Amino acid sequence: MIDIIQNRYYCFPDIHGCNEVLQKALKFVYKQNPEGGKIIFLGDYIDRGPDNYGVLQTVMNPPENWEFVCLLGNHEEMFLDSYVRRTEFYNEKAARDIAGFEQDDFVSYEHVHQGMDKSVIEWMYGLELVHIEDKNVFAHAFYDDTKKPEDQVSRDVVWTRMDNWMKFPNDNQGFYLTHGHTPRKHAPIKSPNRVNLDAGAVFYGRYVIAEYYKDIQGPTNFHEFFFEDYLDK
Repeated sequence: MIDIIQNRYYCFPDIHGCNEVLQKALKFVYKQNPEGGKIIFLGDYIDRGPDNYGVLQTVMNPPENWEFVCLLGNHEEMFLDSYVRRTEFYNEKAARDIAGFEQDDFVSYEHVHQGMDKSVIEWMYGLELVHIEDKNVFAHAFYDDTKKPEDQVSRDVVWTRMDNWMKFPNDNQGFYLTHGHTPRKHAPIKSPNRVNLDAGAVFYGRYVIAEYYKDIQGPTNFHEFFFEDYLDK
């Protein structure tokens, strides 16, 4: 049993500021794995949901004996672009939250920019595009099988949309792709050589994570969690 637990790891898709359900999912995983383990996060930690800073503080600070592999999502890329260019943030509420302001505080963009938690900015800049475990590849949205892992570009990896029926072309490297990015109410959506885990938690109040085992391609199990604080009530 100990060997099984040590060989098990998990994948968490798009969170979008939904800290309530993130904590539910983490509580379940921690209970199942008291010795510790690994979680791969697929990006999109922020925007739309009510507790963006809470989500960030959680994923930035794994507990003892846990490894968090955190990937870049398109919402982090947009956030960094706005921060660097000093343009309006995609989601002003999320930016205020991360900068430490209450939503009803009367502050300018400059105040939000100056108040931004610099540790969050530094952490976002360090996010990887892809992660590989055996023959499983994890990315926010897509992986280009014609390019080496180190040659992947964010335009493809964090922005590409794949329809439900689309096969993931893996003839060159033979990977099985796990991604999020495209919300589907009835996710997980399994297609040839891939799975989309994004159940649109912030829209529908349902969050799905996947369970994996070393040397096995693709997820072996899914776990779903429900919560109240979401948009489409």
